Amino acid sequence: MNILGVGGFELIVIILIALFIVGPSNLLIFIRKTKIVYTEFKQKRDELVSAVEQTIEIDDDMEELKNIKESLSDVSEKTSNSIKKLKKDLEN
Repeated sequence: MNILGVGGFELIVIILIALFIVGPSNLLIFIRKTKIVYTEFKQKRDELVSAVEQTIEIDDDMEELKNIKESLSDVSEKTSNSIKKLKKDLEN
């Protein structure tokens, strides 16, 4: 038996220590509170992971927008040069 890397003997030792520290009358209350804290921890972890993923997506979008801006600048510059050349050709 192996739960989260803890074998059967270690699990029994942990339960006995918890029973000794908390006491038999408060053990169920302790387990319920521990479960609530663990559930809240998982929710906060999931929120953090989601926020990090959104930040990464935003960074990717920003990089893509920078590339588009550079492309548009290049096109604008080429167009300006073409218009100048055309004007010069029409003047001659």
